[in-house]
Amino acid sequence: MVKDTGLSRQKHEFKSRWDYFEKPMARYTIKETFLERLQNGEDLYRSIRDTFQRRGTTMGIFFAIGAVRKAIVAFYDQGKKTYENMRFDESAEILSCTGNISITEGDISVHGHIVLGFKDGTTKGGHLLEGTTIFACELFGIILEGEPLERIYDEITGLKLWSP
Repeated sequence: MVKDTGLSRQKHEFKSRWDYFEKPMARYTIKETFLERLQNGEDLYRSIRDTFQRRGTTMGIFFAIGAVRKAIVAFYDQGKKTYENMRFDESAEILSCTGNISITEGDISVHGHIVLGFKDGTTKGGHLLEGTTIFACELFGIILEGEPLERIYDEITGLKLWSP
């Protein structure tokens, strides 16, 4: 028998399943989805940015899989409020690469995280940086419409976060 704890659960009613993704200041809709094969030897960060830019957008979400020849990722030290770069000069599988596209200081920017799998079965990951060279990569992109997303400096975290 289940004991009644006296706590009632409130159920939030959504107009549709997409209401869950609504931000208090704006609502975003999907304008377009696309698949693109990124080119061998190109920079992963720049290729993602340029792909969205060619489509005339500054807002989106992306997912990528594939492999890299080498990678540079970063870990954010919350105490020091600085990024610590990690360089991997060996090939690796892109087990997961996800992120978003928005505006930072007037320019389109990529905020991506990547998990890499190495030959010995270990994984490493972090914040995607320029300097990661593509071996093969398949990109799935979602272009969003709505109020522009702009990143501004946040005093508490030391990061450039979406403006409220």
